[in-house]
Amino acid sequence: EKRKNVNKMKIIVTGGAGFVGSHLTELLIKNGHFPIIIDNLNTGKFSYIKKFVDEGKADFIKLDIRNFSKLMKLPKCSTVIHLAAIASVVESIDNPSFVNDVNVNGTLNMLEFCRKKKIKKFIFTSSAAIFGNNESKIIESSPTIPTTVYGSSKLTGEQYCRIYSELFGITTIILRPFNIYGPRQNDTYAGVITKFMDRLKKKKPPIIFGTGKQTRDFIHVYDVAKAFLASINYKKTKFEIFDLGTGKSTSINTLAEYFLNNTKKHITGPIYRKAIPGIVIYNSMNNTKLKKNLGLTPSISLKDGIFNLINNKL
Repeated sequence: EKRKNVNKMKIIVTGGAGFVGSHLTELLIKNGHFPIIIDNLNTGKFSYIKKFVDEGKADFIKLDIRNFSKLMKLPKCSTVIHLAAIASVVESIDNPSFVNDVNVNGTLNMLEFCRKKKIKKFIFTSSAAIFGNNESKIIESSPTIPTTVYGSSKLTGEQYCRIYSELFGITTIILRPFNIYGPRQNDTYAGVITKFMDRLKKKKPPIIFGTGKQTRDFIHVYDVAKAFLASINYKKTKFEIFDLGTGKSTSINTLAEYFLNNTKKHITGPIYRKAIPGIVIYNSMNNTKLKKNLGLTPSISLKDGIFNLINNKL
């Protein structure tokens, strides 16, 4: 058995049992890599990755990234993909120091792990939340003015990545996903799509906070996983940032329509509630750099993605 794994690239995936992490784990295995999944199962689920671990195609280590001494016992690998984070804006409003601890100190721990173990490649999951309320089409160099502790924790993580790249020569790639959706999206990640799905299952109309004119760039988790895979082989620069989205914005009202159009149960139109403070209104991005430099064009349209999600087609 051991001999088979010799040529495979060992890749540590923190948060590998989570929503995005489990899809990425699957894609890494399909492409001949051997993921070492690190997760404290706070929001991740072992059931998402159990099959791969049972088949000997991945390793799983239950571990909290805040525990540095335990991190240092992890095996050396070629690349660290750092997904583990508290990804909830609401959590960052309710419990800011916890979110800061996991997202900022946890990221610093992973970078320090790479430095001490001489791991030369680090891929960091940031977020479009670092931009805050940006009224124009967002590009990689757009001003970063986060409006939440979550957004700020991700921006701090980015700055640490740049510093470690410059000081210690670790090749670092930062991916800034916009709104990710798809199978296995959990309630803790509390995306609007998950909430609409839950309402639909209960035969209740979607609830929209604010006017519903607020826009988002929704990107399917399969496309996000592909971007991480492409990042492993990206070697042009020592430090690079990619905004990760489809380049198409959709209003929450339109999103609600996609849901209502896909249901045969007669559910009347959405219910409108008061807007939530601190939540970004307008969100739109330009993914030229992603296409040109990373060679990635997101392939799943939101209409198809929602249809497949509702009808369990994917």
